[in-house]
Amino acid sequence: MSAGRNTAARRRNLRCAERGGDCLEGLILKGVGSFYTVLDAQGAEHVCKARGRFRKEHVTPVPGDRVSFSHNAGEEGSIAEILPRRNLLTRPAVANVDKLMVVMAASVPRPDLLLVDKLLLQCEQAGIAPVLVLNKCDERDEAMFDAILAQYAGTGYALYAVSAHSEEGLENLRTEIAGNVCCFAGQSAVGKSSLLNALLPELSLAVGGLSRKTERGKHTTRHAELWIAYGGALVDTPGFSLLEADAIEPETLSSFYPEMRERAKECRFAKCLHASEPDCAVKPLLESGALSMERYERYLMILEELKEKRKHKYD
Repeated sequence: MSAGRNTAARRRNLRCAERGGDCLEGLILKGVGSFYTVLDAQGAEHVCKARGRFRKEHVTPVPGDRVSFSHNAGEEGSIAEILPRRNLLTRPAVANVDKLMVVMAASVPRPDLLLVDKLLLQCEQAGIAPVLVLNKCDERDEAMFDAILAQYAGTGYALYAVSAHSEEGLENLRTEIAGNVCCFAGQSAVGKSSLLNALLPELSLAVGGLSRKTERGKHTTRHAELWIAYGGALVDTPGFSLLEADAIEPETLSSFYPEMRERAKECRFAKCLHASEPDCAVKPLLESGALSMERYERYLMILEELKEKRKHKYD
């Protein structure tokens, strides 16, 4: 162990000692109010409160956090320190996510592919592996299904056609999940909670379904909670969830598109936006089919959003 890690470990032990009890490390499964459920290395759950200093430092423990904590038998525990995070997502908050399962419906509601593309961008920023999941394949609209496959073929992202109802494709999805902390995100009513119920029947999560009048989903999930499964953990997020991300400069947007990033280096201009510039190396990808026209058009929409944000930032 390095000197730095030894120092950090001693600091954690001192903080635990201040509260009394053994110093343990664990994983936050959920937080309700000021109380957190922490899973230790032996699989035991502990109810803990966060120390007051977190509030002073404007830091909040969230599900997915690895923490050090002190706990005495029969007493409320205390979280002493949040260990370094690899990433942090919000709305709702969850930390240290390995994979984001971007769930779409192969029937209704019609997929919001602009939302999907933004989720994929934020995965690229945060170092999270995105996985595309087409649910409701037992009732799929074939034309829409084929169009989605074609639009994302060039990304290289894993894509699974599944059905929570018929259990089609779920075994492959379990293999993808194994050993990872996986967050499920997407529009309401695409079947995220139904998928989680099919993967872990003991959850019995509430399922919102569609409003007959509007075909808009009812929100069923209110907060993030991790469920241990397949050597990793699963977490649901509210419908229409959009992960918070660091600002992207317009000139770097294409670097977050797997289909574009290598070819973008061959453009005549170093800061080519791949919109109207001459000698752009990206646009020929549209002719070859390596980049779908629909995804490119959404790229231009996001590009304009980023340019507007930058404009207002400095106005």
